[in-house]
Amino acid sequence: MNELDSWVIQMESWYQSRKHDQVELLEPLIIAAPNQVWGPTITDMQSKAIACWLDACLRVFEKNRFDASDKAFQYLQLAYSKLQKVACNPMSEFELKDWSMKRIQHLVVLLLEFCNQHSQDKWLQQSQELIEAHIHFMAANDHDNLRNDDHGDQRVQVFH
Repeated sequence: MNELDSWVIQMESWYQSRKHDQVELLEPLIIAAPNQVWGPTITDMQSKAIACWLDACLRVFEKNRFDASDKAFQYLQLAYSKLQKVACNPMSEFELKDWSMKRIQHLVVLLLEFCNQHSQDKWLQQSQELIEAHIHFMAANDHDNLRNDDHGDQRVQVFH
């Protein structure tokens, strides 16, 4: 059994134990995620792992969003940055990049909503910085360029 398989088994154990109120048990698993979670190739186990990892980050965020806002924000930022890394990796398979970019869009909305729910200056400043950083990220990683298929310059028609 490899490191990824072992990690996924640990995640499955948490899900099966039905202790969904105990998200603090997820935190060490999130931090200890093996490198294979991020690709660059997609296997059934990798696909399951990255989805579980993102779900775990979102659970930690939800659990802490009102009582520990800094911690909640940090877990959303962690998810956002890890998926950015996947999307920017030239070795990542197209489907993994595409999946990551879609989740990045959702995460930035969550981050901005979270920041805008707080009236403190630090969160308003954080919101502005997120907007600027996300614009730069999207411009540098023109998502339409990710939509090339394996046939050279031929473009895949994508309908939104």
